[in-house]
Amino acid sequence: MNHRMTHKSSRQKACATPASLQITSVGAQMATETIYKVAEVARTLKCATHIMEKIVHLASRTNEHLTLLHWLVLVRLSHTPTCKQTELKCDTKIAAAYLTRLVDDLTREGLVRRHRSSSDRRQIVLALTERGRSAASELLASLNDVTRPSQLSAIELLGASLEQFVSLADGEEWFGSGA
Repeated sequence: MNHRMTHKSSRQKACATPASLQITSVGAQMATETIYKVAEVARTLKCATHIMEKIVHLASRTNEHLTLLHWLVLVRLSHTPTCKQTELKCDTKIAAAYLTRLVDDLTREGLVRRHRSSSDRRQIVLALTERGRSAASELLASLNDVTRPSQLSAIELLGASLEQFVSLADGEEWFGSGA
């Protein structure tokens, strides 16, 4: 696989900059190469995301309209009888407003039910319905059938690399203190 990646990278490097583009300074050339590399990584990430979503859709066998994040919520809720929405937000790292929309979708589908906590009316408590619990269980069982260890390993490596990139970007304040 490394050989293929190296070959592909050298091919991309040879085609990275249009021949008609005249670059006069080393700085401008480096900046041009950087934008091409950034764009290629962005395209590759989009493709990788699409592939990972296809894996989950293939494993789900039904509920084709549910997204990867819908399934993440269902799987997280399948590990406990009830869960506060604030805990779910922390566990899944999904923004509060978007999580509310996902839970609304899952509630409409009859997969999740929500109610106010009896001890703290401000808290929303979530639980899977029987249909939701069944869907999550089926997804988890069939994920093993549609994924190979090499795919999971590649996903883990990609995740670690992206986490390192984000950590570096954060630590070095690439985008200034306001971003």
